[in-house]
Amino acid sequence: MKSTTYRVDRSVSRQLLYFDIASDVARTTSTESLQRVCRRATEALGFDYYLFGGYYPVIEGMVISSNYPAGWRERYDGNNYVAIDPVVRHCWSESSPVSWDRLTYSDGKLGQKERKLMREAGEYGLSFGISIPVHGAGAEGGMLSLATTQCLMDTLRHEEVGLHIIAHAIHEATKRIMSKSSASCSADFERLSPREIECLSWTAKGKTSWAIARILEVS
Repeated sequence: MKSTTYRVDRSVSRQLLYFDIASDVARTTSTESLQRVCRRATEALGFDYYLFGGYYPVIEGMVISSNYPAGWRERYDGNNYVAIDPVVRHCWSESSPVSWDRLTYSDGKLGQKERKLMREAGEYGLSFGISIPVHGAGAEGGMLSLATTQCLMDTLRHEEVGLHIIAHAIHEATKRIMSKSSASCSADFERLSPREIECLSWTAKGKTSWAIARILEVS
């Protein structure tokens, strides 16, 4: 009886943790504050590293927030691993979370290059992980990846719903923050006078200051 009570109490506590994290994410107002919340959440969930990648075609394009080791990020980008990353492939085409051990050790799913990529990630401390796809409006999409040196997958497979809530909260917060930033930039541009905008348009067409002055009939 005590064992059953413990499991129920732990389950409720874990669920509250997911909702607390999602609530903290929803209250963020800047990229910096969102990154701080993501780092704290990663630690609270028992992981060492996180990466959120979101694609927002109307706002900014690709946005990355991560505390992955810098050496791995450089190696990953330098070798264009995104083109063969089985995690990215899964999250782009599927909606269900996936633990990396399912990808790595499932015969027939990964080729030699993909397995090599996963082994190299482990050398940087990204030995075990789980990734949650996010699919938004239109072409929006992304994924949240949580990684660690220890295997937590047996526990987390029963908590994928909570991770989905957090992933979607980060996705929406990122879009909101980037939209606000884009609107601010647009507002700054709109404060230019009509004459200033006209001068900039001639400059964009390759006209010199002297030529623009002659066109506008000013000194």
